[in-house]
Amino acid sequence: MWRRGVARKTAAALILGGAVYAATSALAPPPPDPGPLVLVAGADVAVGAELTPDTVRAVHVPADLVPRGALTDADSAHGAVTTAPLRAGEILTDLRVAPDGPLEGLDPDLVLAHLPLTRPDLAGVLRPGSRVDVLTTVDGTVLAEDVVVVRQVSPADSDGALGFLVAVTPEDASSLAVAGGRDVPGAGLTVVLRR
Repeated sequence: MWRRGVARKTAAALILGGAVYAATSALAPPPPDPGPLVLVAGADVAVGAELTPDTVRAVHVPADLVPRGALTDADSAHGAVTTAPLRAGEILTDLRVAPDGPLEGLDPDLVLAHLPLTRPDLAGVLRPGSRVDVLTTVDGTVLAEDVVVVRQVSPADSDGALGFLVAVTPEDASSLAVAGGRDVPGAGLTVVLRR
């Protein structure tokens, strides 16, 4: 009799527990919709940087927080170039990423020019998005003002040369090419940074 009583009490407790669980499950709201899958920056990314699998990740975001033009295809984003700096977790949009090249999103009148510099210490200061004035080292003449550095294309090598791509007008590109190609002792290009 004692065993039957214990069994009845155990069965009653299980039935009661199941009833409470069923009631609370029926009354609980359904889980929220996780939202669409979008691409976000996996780390801080500078303007002009090429996106890689390490700097892009996919996350679910509530639909009302997804901006227009949000990117969803990771394959199309890899290898694209940023047109603005990105913070980690920021949603990638078609205005922040240029799948067709580093000039997309910039003034259509600008071109990319190679800026060779002979000061290796500048490599640690200049980065994509930096705005600079370019001067000749012969007499300090300003060749181009308020130039946007798009990306570094060559590290400082044994002779101290390094190069950047900068967005300039065609006229400024011509001036940079002439000044950078002079075969004069001490001739070269340098930059001053703007705020």
